Amino acid sequence: MIRNGTATRAALALLVVAAAAHAAPRERYLVIGASDVSPAGIARRAQALAEGGDGTGLVLSTADCGDRPALFAWAAAVVDSAADAQTALARLHHRMPNAYVKRCVPRAGSLLALGIPAVDASIALVSEDAVNWTDADRVSSVLPLDARGTPARLVLVRHRVAVPDDPLEGRRTRVLLALSGVAPLTLLDDCGGARGAVLVRGWLALACDSEQAGEQVLHTVYVFTAAGTPVTRVPRCRQPRISGPNTLQCQAEAVDARGRLRLSPRSVHLVRP
Repeated sequence: MIRNGTATRAALALLVVAAAAHAAPRERYLVIGASDVSPAGIARRAQALAEGGDGTGLVLSTADCGDRPALFAWAAAVVDSAADAQTALARLHHRMPNAYVKRCVPRAGSLLALGIPAVDASIALVSEDAVNWTDADRVSSVLPLDARGTPARLVLVRHRVAVPDDPLEGRRTRVLLALSGVAPLTLLDDCGGARGAVLVRGWLALACDSEQAGEQVLHTVYVFTAAGTPVTRVPRCRQPRISGPNTLQCQAEAVDARGRLRLSPRSVHLVRP
């Protein structure tokens, strides 16, 4: 029996998302106002279109509809019926005569299915002469999650922050927990190199890049409840997994005098908040 109130809420939330995951994919209608082959291009176009309209709209990748090759697109509306799509298209045509309707069955668990932009609005503010930004730094994604049958999703929102003389040129990766029926919850404001995510026995853990030791990248493991409540952080550890009902195991990191990385098993007892 679950006695902890937070754990009970987490279990209920996971039941909701599990039920949604077994539902048939839902056909959607996308009212497309612009498209571009690059994330930088669609970010700039989306910014201009949003400023010229009512500020709404969604940037998406048509890969989430199964398109190959895929484009990035700005949709003024994403609706459930062809009639609603035609109504939205008529409102759009006065300023976007080339707008059109695209029928789409979003891939389960994709950014489009979750209603999360494929390219964050802040990407439009990245300088065109930024030398260390790649397309991968501009596109958000769904992080693979070992959830043992629980279809929760972790989303990596790649975005730009305005920090003077920032060594990363403002590159950041926010981590969201997406559960059906509730707004996505921010777990971490920045988690570069997010990896190794697991959701087992009501515990959620993942590793982030955290520091550089010589040529070695070291990590921090973050642990949350399944509902997204922070539990603990374990510096200099990687490859998290949950062993037993309340134990985190990870590989502790150490760098010797010659710059060689040494890994050793580490166990941490977890206590629910």
